[in-house]
Amino acid sequence: MSDPVNRFLARLPADLAGSFSPAQLAAISLHFGMRHRVDHAIDWRARIGLPFAKFYFVFLAGRENRWGA
Repeated sequence: MSDPVNRFLARLPADLAGSFSPAQLAAISLHFGMRHRVDHAIDWRARIGLPFAKFYFVFLAGRENRWGA
């Protein structure tokens, strides 16, 4: 199991952490594995705070590497 998953499980009560099935642990591991940032040629992020709400914008551009795209 990956280190982020172990850190996650360590923060839970022992009885709850021990109650996950192998399929649930695999899904949790997949979730933590998806938490990475791909390098892009352009990675522009900005936040705008208005009196009534806060917004963020992300503009990413780079070479297409997805299969079949």
